[in-house]
Amino acid sequence: MDDMNRDRHYALIVNNSYMDDDLYYLNEFCALVKVIGLEVFVCTAQKVEVPNPSTYIGKGMVEYIKNIISDLNNESEHLKDNIVVVTNFPLTGTQRYNLEKKIGVPVVDRHYIILKIFELNAHSVEAKLQVDIASLTWSKNHLINKEGAFSQVTSGGGLHNKGSGEKKIALDRRKIERMINVKKEELERIKLARRNSRNKRNNSGEYKVAVVGYTNAGKSTLINGLINYANGSKEKEVLVKDQVFATLETSTREIAKFGNLKFLITDTVGFVSNLPTTLVNAFRSTLEEVKEADLIIHVVDVSDEKKEEQIKVTQDVLNEIGVSDIPTIYLYNKYDLLKDKPTKLLSNDSLYCSLINNNDIEEIYHFILSNLAKNWKKEELLIPYEEDYASFSSNNYIYKMRQNKNGYECTVYLNPRTLYKFNYLLDKNS
Repeated sequence: MDDMNRDRHYALIVNNSYMDDDLYYLNEFCALVKVIGLEVFVCTAQKVEVPNPSTYIGKGMVEYIKNIISDLNNESEHLKDNIVVVTNFPLTGTQRYNLEKKIGVPVVDRHYIILKIFELNAHSVEAKLQVDIASLTWSKNHLINKEGAFSQVTSGGGLHNKGSGEKKIALDRRKIERMINVKKEELERIKLARRNSRNKRNNSGEYKVAVVGYTNAGKSTLINGLINYANGSKEKEVLVKDQVFATLETSTREIAKFGNLKFLITDTVGFVSNLPTTLVNAFRSTLEEVKEADLIIHVVDVSDEKKEEQIKVTQDVLNEIGVSDIPTIYLYNKYDLLKDKPTKLLSNDSLYCSLINNNDIEEIYHFILSNLAKNWKKEELLIPYEEDYASFSSNNYIYKMRQNKNGYECTVYLNPRTLYKFNYLLDKNS
């Protein structure tokens, strides 16, 4: 431990399973911890079948952690002030308080770490309100009678501590509930404005595509690739950052390539295993964009050994918010990292790709269009040169087109939402 620095803060990770059994998710959690600026220096694990009501982990593990910290403190007295014990499992307020009393350093849990990451990445007013609500809810659920909590460690009773402590908790809980309600009211006003904005987009007849997936799968990279391919501009790009939960607020962009169907595409927050329910609830208003989509693109990191579990995590969250019947296509990203490369097109709704490859972006673009238009009526039409071909093509899916002396010969899938605008062309071709 000679290289430990007094200016850094260090995390002692406690995992609820043997590390050899769950190394992948332990590494994922270590990555989460590093995002908030803690440097992981020790990982330890104990398989807990039945959590201890007072401390979650057993007495032997508590003593083991105390000894690690004591040894460090003997080496360098300042280090104890820079150590945080971080559990990769949720703790009640009582368990957290009792552990801090026993161990002598701050203790935080997985829920707290994810909340802090969300706080770091919340930039819009809406995202900040959502995180505030989740943080206040967490605080309300962790209010404890401190004397009563510690008595669980010393005597196991705690009944003599009822009274003033519990009254204070009730008062604090009501105070936090009032703060939550104020923020919910403010959030509701923003949600109403978003809903009105969505209604305007809905009335435009444009189709909506939502991009979902595990955190860091490549969602924002996909959107930027489509923006550059279709619009030829970087001005509308969304944030891309090699960090979990870099995207917390939705970003909607129009993808409009001349001669092709235009559509709206929305980025969403990435998911992670064991995402706290309060955060899912807090971001329901953001995730409502997914419920409004005509097509969902589920981006998967195909090179990840846990890709099947990550797919399930994403699907479980979508099911939780009531999204289950919207057509979905799967993009298995990072295909270039596979040693044994299978056929790129898996099926009509699944595609292997590399989102850093411009040729793949073009293929994905047409893959999206074909899935949007899957159930539209197919026609062979001649669009005379004097007609507004740009408007026609931006509202319908032109599958094939060639020019002749009379106009544009098109194999086209007709958009049912805007068909009324072009019925006269059908009449001319009949």
